[in-house]
Amino acid sequence: MATITGHLVAEEAPWRIPTYAQDMLWMQQGDHAVRTSGPRGSFSLDVPGKGQDAMFLAWGTADGPPLTIWYRPDTGAPFVVGWQGTVRIGGFVERLHVLETRGLEIVIAEIEAGLLPPHYRRLPTLVQMQGAPFRRQDSEDTPVTGESVYTALAMAGSVHAEYLHHAMISEVAVNCFATLGPHEGRWHEIVGLPLLLDSVTLLSPRLRIH
Repeated sequence: MATITGHLVAEEAPWRIPTYAQDMLWMQQGDHAVRTSGPRGSFSLDVPGKGQDAMFLAWGTADGPPLTIWYRPDTGAPFVVGWQGTVRIGGFVERLHVLETRGLEIVIAEIEAGLLPPHYRRLPTLVQMQGAPFRRQDSEDTPVTGESVYTALAMAGSVHAEYLHHAMISEVAVNCFATLGPHEGRWHEIVGLPLLLDSVTLLSPRLRIH
């Protein structure tokens, strides 16, 4: 057995896990899981072998929707993940909810999706363009986990809401980058997994992922 100890958030990072989320996060590897604790998400997880398999951060329960994936370095030192509340998923918009609350009109999308690969990028960087001509492989858009239901929030009338609606009507896949909503926004009082959209990418119909 190996014991993996560490924190989700680096000590020097300005971001901290929102209060409402501190009892909702689980570190999971295979059949083993433990709930994280505190604003930095401390954890201690006992796993068989050397503990080098992929680790997932799950929401709500040990088998809840995964929010991100990491591979632990080959070292016995405490594992500091460096999470900033971000989630990157690829899948299909299955349902849209439109509601008005606190004087705001909000769209909430239910997206059946899996996690995108850990190093997935929306757009090529300067370094990538220097290394070789940019060409995206279809496999880069293939999720590395099975499907879960995620709830993503956008303001009604925003470009994010518009393209989510288009994606659902056209039945095209989307890649979404989102961030866990802050406690002060009280988004968690509206939906149990409040992911605020940072970007939406629509994929060509030939790139269907299920």
